[in-house]
Amino acid sequence: MEKVYVIGASNSEIDTLVKHLKEKAKKVLKFDNLFEFRKKITSQSPDVILVADNLKEKKLENLLSSVKELENTRDIPLIGLVTTDDKKIGTRFLRNGASDAIYSPFLLDELQARINLRFEEIQMRQSFTSGEFFFNEAQEKEQGRRTGVFRFFNNIHAEVGNIIINEGRVVHATYGSLIKEDAFLQLACNSDLKFVFNDNHIIKNFSINEGITGLLLEASKLKDEIKKQEIDSSEEIKFLVIDANRVARVLASRLLKSFNYVCKVTSPEEMTVRFMANYAPRVLIVDYSYSEAMLNMLWPDGRKDDDIPVIIYCDDDINDINFSKLGNHEISSVIYKSEFNKNIKSVLQANKVS
Repeated sequence: MEKVYVIGASNSEIDTLVKHLKEKAKKVLKFDNLFEFRKKITSQSPDVILVADNLKEKKLENLLSSVKELENTRDIPLIGLVTTDDKKIGTRFLRNGASDAIYSPFLLDELQARINLRFEEIQMRQSFTSGEFFFNEAQEKEQGRRTGVFRFFNNIHAEVGNIIINEGRVVHATYGSLIKEDAFLQLACNSDLKFVFNDNHIIKNFSINEGITGLLLEASKLKDEIKKQEIDSSEEIKFLVIDANRVARVLASRLLKSFNYVCKVTSPEEMTVRFMANYAPRVLIVDYSYSEAMLNMLWPDGRKDDDIPVIIYCDDDINDINFSKLGNHEISSVIYKSEFNKNIKSVLQANKVS
């Protein structure tokens, strides 16, 4: 027998719903305040929680937060009951942690179908594997010449990317705006994600044909090199300059090489995650106009201070360069291109690059 907890003020629609649930052999408990709900859930957890939008005790956002923060509500489907004609209420439910929302008049068959779907999602979540084990899983699929799809999910269980393999070889991958090898490398590097593998013997989407082991070696190198490391005075320090302006990037490269640094240049259009993995620079210098897009490619979850230094350089028409954050990314330094020759040494010293 399914246990259903209902939180909401009494009205004809909710009372009728509770009655119909009980008639379907559900064990239903209704609460018109959070205090009684908290007391009950500490001793007995339900299979599903229904939360109505008519409880005046708290704003909807605060109500959902109060329910979701309770330890015993984790992994329990929470479905919103929209009693008003305001169609935005359903969106507010979903934005604040509800698994689903249903509008009045509440049809029992529809509610049961939504509950069943949420139960299936929970079963799938429980089969997730942590991203830290992806290397082992991927090599196993290569050795077994398996065909199917790795599906990757973030911390709120939203699917964010996938890797398609055919007979143990990578034939396609997506992650945000990234595709093919770049998407594979970023997914393989991100141990904060979790994944499931679904066997599928009919694969139609072939955009690449790559060996898994080779790509995993590149991903391992990217994972290591994208983090800031102590630089031995005897080892070469490699720079990468990304700029659509060929003259500007060549001038920057010449100056860096005159300081005995190793330097490569590329345009934003030619820049790839795979290039980053294979070249493994210790410092990035990126033109301001393309900087956020480049950082989104390399650090989908945002660059942090413990990642390799990123120096933004820009034209004089940018009035304020006193910023240390760009979008979701922390920035090491910002300088004008016109002052690059004069200031780059001090900027590098400030970032402990010498």
